[in-house]
Amino acid sequence: MMAAGATTDLSRLSLRQVPMVLMYHGVEDVPWDPHGLCVTPARFAEQLAWLADHGLRGVSMAELVDAMRAGQERGLVGITFDDGYVNVLENAVPELLRRGFTATTFILSGLLGKVSEWEDMKPRWPLMTADQVVEVAAAGMEIGSHTATHPYLRGIAADRLKAEVSGSKSDLTELIGKPVRGLAYPYGKQDAPARRAAVDAGYDYACAVETPPADLGIMALPRIIFSQRDGARRMSAKKAFFRGYTAALGTRRMLSYNPTARAAKQRLAALTR
Repeated sequence: MMAAGATTDLSRLSLRQVPMVLMYHGVEDVPWDPHGLCVTPARFAEQLAWLADHGLRGVSMAELVDAMRAGQERGLVGITFDDGYVNVLENAVPELLRRGFTATTFILSGLLGKVSEWEDMKPRWPLMTADQVVEVAAAGMEIGSHTATHPYLRGIAADRLKAEVSGSKSDLTELIGKPVRGLAYPYGKQDAPARRAAVDAGYDYACAVETPPADLGIMALPRIIFSQRDGARRMSAKKAFFRGYTAALGTRRMLSYNPTARAAKQRLAALTR
């Protein structure tokens, strides 16, 4: 048991310390979704019900991180949404509130009220306006940064890296009237300069997807993607094997030399077909 007032150092995490964090993008019944970014409202409700039925409570990343520091994270699952789509406000927030859950929405500060226009992103869905972001925050959800314009941060020029990471934090803090604690790296990818930029900007934590085991920590918290395919069976498999899958994702370029990670990835794939 942790002593009263003591806190856990999260700067480095072992695989067994990694919390389960669900990564979503949109919640809407869309006619065309080639990237698999949306879950329907009905499926999202099923997934939240599954969590509740298994004694788990969905929380924002800020709440999860605070609980981890206090050694009280048992039974908590992080819920996150990247990009800041309008359909999260319309469809996800009401369902979260109905369950007594919270979540974190990572917002693109330079694209408020616009559409998802980066790279080859199609279809292009509407992003929340400034007023809608404030509405999400007022509903009790955490607002985090997803940078200003959604660039790949690996190898980006230092001045742009700072503008994307630090500038977004400042703009969103001013918008919602309280500090923005978290960052989600676009595309889930990060490197040492990106992590350093997050620290220098004053973020309390940052979320990734692909995280090499050596980089696991408060500035590279891995997440597992949840999609329309994730019914009860896949939810159970992901809960059981998400740490092994995290290791597999973080070392996927070396899977042929890493039998433990390869076996975990293969088992999860078999269970979730």
